[in-house]
Amino acid sequence: MFSQLQFPLFFSGYVNVYEEAYSKCPASFSCGIFTDIGYPFWSNDQPDYCGHPGFKLDCLGDTATIDINSQKYDIVEIYHESQILKIAKADFMSNICLINFINSTLDFNLFEYTFSDRNASLLYYCDHLTEHHQPRIQKFTCPINNRSIDCYFSAPAISSYDELSSRCKISLLIPVLALAVEGFTIHSWSIDQVIKEGFEVKWIIDHGPCNDCLISGGKCGYNRTINDFTCFCPYQPSPRTCSRMQPPANSAAANPSTAPGDITFGYISLQPKPIRLGDMEKQ
Repeated sequence: MFSQLQFPLFFSGYVNVYEEAYSKCPASFSCGIFTDIGYPFWSNDQPDYCGHPGFKLDCLGDTATIDINSQKYDIVEIYHESQILKIAKADFMSNICLINFINSTLDFNLFEYTFSDRNASLLYYCDHLTEHHQPRIQKFTCPINNRSIDCYFSAPAISSYDELSSRCKISLLIPVLALAVEGFTIHSWSIDQVIKEGFEVKWIIDHGPCNDCLISGGKCGYNRTINDFTCFCPYQPSPRTCSRMQPPANSAAANPSTAPGDITFGYISLQPKPIRLGDMEKQ
């Protein structure tokens, strides 16, 4: 896979670096069972300049996953128009009896919770507890370190001052959907059903520049040198759109007999100088 774009670039020959970036970044792609996925997302088989660094999707079979603050989440649904992801923690999808107990947090520079989310509690190593008969609390056991330990799930979450919480060694807060809480307390949903329903996050990347870029015939991408959106066009990048862009008169792309020139990425005006492709070499 190509590594991130670094600028200025050097390239000996007549390949147009911008045409290459333009051709490598699709306007939309498929991942797992999902189709028509676009910027800010990019997949593990695309160059990393095709999307925002925090929105890489790993695609394996029917599954699409995303890493948020070093935690892996399965994607349950993608709603592009409302910029909402429904996700579920990948570890919990297969087994809630974990060895490494970590509270998950969002990257609040990129995501925020929605009004559809609620907190639930997972409590582990809970010894010598009286039975709870509340519909929001369910006991389960986990085989951990060759012993069976008592654990509890509560939806909605219990207070840290609750007796149950105080008598358990490990307490995790996990986001779940309000709809799933209702299913658990009223309709006897299982713990697995609640967790696999996932929860919602809204990505807060401004999609306006990408829309403008696409309308102008460009491809949306990300310049990691300046940490900002960029619009890939056939002959040069633009901060916003490809409007009125033409191949530079003295460029190698326009005239193969012309010596390669220097291109500074992110600027509309170009001066003929040597080009370096550098970090676009496959690692």
